[in-house]
Amino acid sequence: MIVSSLPRVRRFARDRAHDLLSGEDLQLVPQLVPLAEALISAVSPRSVLNWLSRSGGQLLVSLAAGRAEITHDLLDDLPQDHDTRAVRNILVTTQVLPIRNEFFARLEIWIRQVLAPLPAHQLRIIRPFAEWSIVRDARRRSLRGRYLESAAGVDRAKIRTAIEFMAWLDANDLVLVDLTQPQLELWLVTAPQARRKAIGAFIRWTNARRLTHRLEVPVQPRAQPSVFHDDDEHQDQLLRCLTDQDLPLDVRIAGAFVRLYALPVTRTVHLTTGCFQRDQDGAYITFDKVPVLLPPTLARLIEEQIARPLTRSVLQPAPGSGPVFLFPGPLGHQPRRPHGLTMQLLERGLPTLAAHNTAMIAIVADLPPIVASDLFGIHVSTAIEWAALAQDSWADYLAARKATE
Repeated sequence: MIVSSLPRVRRFARDRAHDLLSGEDLQLVPQLVPLAEALISAVSPRSVLNWLSRSGGQLLVSLAAGRAEITHDLLDDLPQDHDTRAVRNILVTTQVLPIRNEFFARLEIWIRQVLAPLPAHQLRIIRPFAEWSIVRDARRRSLRGRYLESAAGVDRAKIRTAIEFMAWLDANDLVLVDLTQPQLELWLVTAPQARRKAIGAFIRWTNARRLTHRLEVPVQPRAQPSVFHDDDEHQDQLLRCLTDQDLPLDVRIAGAFVRLYALPVTRTVHLTTGCFQRDQDGAYITFDKVPVLLPPTLARLIEEQIARPLTRSVLQPAPGSGPVFLFPGPLGHQPRRPHGLTMQLLERGLPTLAAHNTAMIAIVADLPPIVASDLFGIHVSTAIEWAALAQDSWADYLAARKATE
């Protein structure tokens, strides 16, 4: 029914959504009713019209015209381009499709595509490695909510490197089971640095299954952190984050998290509003296992962000459709991309690397590694390495001071 008081553009957006999401009988496809309602009630009908006119809207038309139920599996069989991702996201946002860990799902799709052209003798090795080692571990992390985009990138690199290594064996008339340490080292010295690191997972897997015999990939020593802020600069930047009202609210909060808790932006964007809580003793946020007491000023900033999130969403997620992110992205059921937030911080003179390193040194200087791990979600071995670095730096400082006396 047309409501005369609706602005003309909203009426047009409603009619357009109805036309595109209707089947051959000109009736809305029942499965797409929640999407149609969300499009009609969107804050910006012009944005809806623009989106419907692009390729993503045309894909929706073909899905509405089809007789098959729209599922994740149906979309997985389509080309995984921008339009497919956009349609999937908007269907998840409106609860037409259930939420899933998209990074893990894309890994599985990518594996099927990249394995398809492999010759049989390579596939007999690469497929079990990908499925039993990489995918199984990724699925476990995904179920715990710890599988992020960066982890998926590392896993793809491991599989891609294993494929390139098997191709290298073929090109040099070598057989995996007969591979010697000198032959492996020949590949290592000619491969790019990133590939030399990624091949370790594959060789450890082949050793464990006796497909190779006691081969070793030398572990490259991790470069020591070298970029830090001095105490005054670090405190000045933290003060800006807490008090400078000219900075965007999300930039202030993210910048404070880096400088107080060494929280990487890749983890910051995945914080949900449920991580924040307040009781009679103060306000807390849970980064990993244990709630961390927040400074009152930062707590107020977070409460303001929760009350009035800076969102770029055309559509709001349906109530109860999943976690509410503290830093919502273009579609509310997903967080914003970490790269964009990192660039915002950098453009405003709040770089993240030096701030992270400086905060880590301060944390491990004050807390035992196991406590830092529980509070801030730092891996225990990482916390131990940082504690050793802090101890070495303090010893170097004392030695330098003694030499000048």
